[in-house]
Amino acid sequence: MSGPGGTKTVRVAAGLIVGMLLAGGVAACAYEDDGDPRPTAAGQSHRPSPAAPTKDPGVLGVEASNYAELHKRLAVAPGSALLSDAGPADGPGVGFTKAATVTVAGPHTVTAACVGIPHAQIYLSQNSPAGTEHAVLEVDCSRTQSQVVQLQKGYVSAQLTRPDPTGAWTGAVAGIKVTGQ
Repeated sequence: MSGPGGTKTVRVAAGLIVGMLLAGGVAACAYEDDGDPRPTAAGQSHRPSPAAPTKDPGVLGVEASNYAELHKRLAVAPGSALLSDAGPADGPGVGFTKAATVTVAGPHTVTAACVGIPHAQIYLSQNSPAGTEHAVLEVDCSRTQSQVVQLQKGYVSAQLTRPDPTGAWTGAVAGIKVTGQ
């Protein structure tokens, strides 16, 4: 039998331990004040999002006419199209990037044209065991240009970039068509 107050001491000690465990558990809980509304995802940014440039209806008309002429020029390319793309050569949203898979290695005809500017640059590239091979097509916009290139099996890509990033938007367009022979 325990001495005087022995059972009481054990009960007090057990109560203290249980109390400490409960206090530790409650302290781990977090409380947030709902007094202030939380910002929404859209409200978290303090800068306004950039506005898309407004396209002038007059220039859009010129661009549409230039696309029609460009498609006529690219239609002369012989054979079935492996890769074909066109895009604006100046102004907002300039350029294009397009890729295709060459399934039959050998000669392919690359036809390029542009309308509304004096010249454009279109890059044609393909990965090879020796590294990436690039061809820069300096396109004279007064005529349609075609040349034969040797392509290997694998991916080939074409890219039009803007030569003058600060120039005005005029509705100029450029395009490329790669066809098999």
